Amino acid sequence: MFDRTVEPDPRPAAPPSRNRSPMRKGHRREYAASRARGSISFDERCERALADIGVHGAVSYRDLAEARFGGHPYTTRRAVNGWVHDGLVTEIRATRPNGNPFKVLTLTREGVAEARRLAAKRGMDPEQQIRYVRVRPSEAAHDAAVYRACRKERKRLHEQGATVRRVRLGAELKSAVGRGSESARRKGGKRAADAERHRIARELGLPVDDEGRVLYPDAQIEYEDAEGRTGRVNIEAVSGNYREPSVRAKAAAGFTMHANGSAAASLLRSLGLGNDNGSRLRGPVDRDPAAVEL
Repeated sequence: MFDRTVEPDPRPAAPPSRNRSPMRKGHRREYAASRARGSISFDERCERALADIGVHGAVSYRDLAEARFGGHPYTTRRAVNGWVHDGLVTEIRATRPNGNPFKVLTLTREGVAEARRLAAKRGMDPEQQIRYVRVRPSEAAHDAAVYRACRKERKRLHEQGATVRRVRLGAELKSAVGRGSESARRKGGKRAADAERHRIARELGLPVDDEGRVLYPDAQIEYEDAEGRTGRVNIEAVSGNYREPSVRAKAAAGFTMHANGSAAASLLRSLGLGNDNGSRLRGPVDRDPAAVEL
């Protein structure tokens, strides 16, 4: 029966489909098709996303959808609803400087414990800090910009064959330097405190200006390159209200500058940092909120 000649189908060919538009973005069949092509599983996406929230403290809903769920609104909503139901994540509504509202995701205390468990499971650096934070709505837009800046740098490092080992936020770096400096002050006074502050800054890869002040980035990425050498990238998400001397000092110190908004982009361009050394943080937050946020 397997060698029988196949006769042509006598039925006429089906007319072409009248639906010339592609399947709409985020449709469940589209996501199922991508899964069939061997993409990351839903559970794996959720683990990576929860770790992102834990590492960065606060992440925009739309940024997380873009970074971990391929921009699919229904899949993102499914994940967030599950976290909220399990008491792991809290949704906060904030407002950008231009007045547009957006949602921010942050971990509960139970969520911090779960994120730490997932971090250990995924082999993250044991020293990676994941902690409970209280998000201030007035600072939420900048927090979201820092996450986008880190995403860009992580992608660049990955393309160069490097592996990210740890992310430190500015608050963690300031705390480490401050604790050591204060301890030295109690024992030996101001001179000892200054010396210890500068020592810790050098150890952490933080520059010190001519007046002895430590320059802190918004975030610092520790990585290992393809040859096994370790390195750091100090990242600054520049907002439109930044002062020019501060931007100049951090750029001169080797910080990677990213513009958060058109005003910041204009500031970087005026300083000669808009094209080669700086970049605009374009991303989901530039879109219509209804496009992704459900």
